[in-house]
Amino acid sequence: MTMQSAADFDPLPESSAGGKRARKCDSVYQDLKRKILTGELTSDSPITEQSLAQDYGCSQSTIREALLILQQYGLVIRRGYQGTFVTDPGSVEAMLLLKLRTDIEVTGIAKAATRITQDQICNLRSMAERYNQSRKRRDVFLGAELDRGFHLTLFRTSEMPVLEPMLLRSIMMLQLVLLKVPRSEQAWNSPPITRHSSILDALDRRDVDGSVEAMRDHILSSATLLAPHIYGTDTQKLRRTFEQEPERFSSLAGSR
Repeated sequence: MTMQSAADFDPLPESSAGGKRARKCDSVYQDLKRKILTGELTSDSPITEQSLAQDYGCSQSTIREALLILQQYGLVIRRGYQGTFVTDPGSVEAMLLLKLRTDIEVTGIAKAATRITQDQICNLRSMAERYNQSRKRRDVFLGAELDRGFHLTLFRTSEMPVLEPMLLRSIMMLQLVLLKVPRSEQAWNSPPITRHSSILDALDRRDVDGSVEAMRDHILSSATLLAPHIYGTDTQKLRRTFEQEPERFSSLAGSR
C-alpha cells in the first residue's frame, strides 16, 4: 500500500472546488495530519490559517477546508477567535476512546469471523506485511496509515457501515495519543504485543472466540506498550478496568 492508498482509509469529502484545489487540499491535509500524529505540531500554540497559507503557498480557503477535515477526524479543535489547536485528549478521554475502539472492533470481528473469505484474509495478510515493513524502517507515520488501513479493511468485512466513521475517528484520535510518545528500542525491535498475524490466524480457523480475544489483546497490548503513562503496563489490569463502571475511569486514569 502506498502513502496515497493508505490515505484512502480516511477519504476527503468531495470538494465543491475544482480538481486542482481539491488535490491541494488533500496535500495540505495529509501533511498536517503527519505533523500532528508525529508530534511535530502540538496543542501548545494555535494554528492560524494565514500562516499556513503562506507555508503551503495556497489560499486561506484551502487551508480552512483542510482544517475542517482534521476537525472532522478529531485531530484539531476550533476555539473561535482564539484559533485552531491540535486536540489534546486527557487521560479519561483517552481511556474512553480506547474502550470505544475495543468494543467496536471486537464486536465487528465476531461477525467477520463467520463471513470473511480466504481472498479477504490473503489481502489482509499482505497489508499486515506492508505494515511490518514500515516498522522495520521505523516509519511512524506510514506505519500509522497502514495500521489504520488494516483495521478498517478488516472491520468492513463485518458489514456494519454505520459504525465505521466512529471507528475511524476513534483510531485517529488514539493514534494522536499513542504516536507522539518516543518509542523504546524494545517497542521497535521486539514489542510484547499480540500481532496482526494472530488475529488473522484465528480468522483463518473460523475461531470466533479466538478472533475476539486476539483483537482485544492486540488493541490493549499496543496501548500499554505505547502509552503506559495513561494505560499502565499491565494489559490484563487494563482489561479489567474496562469491565468496571465508566465513572471509575477518572480515578484510574489520572487527574486530567
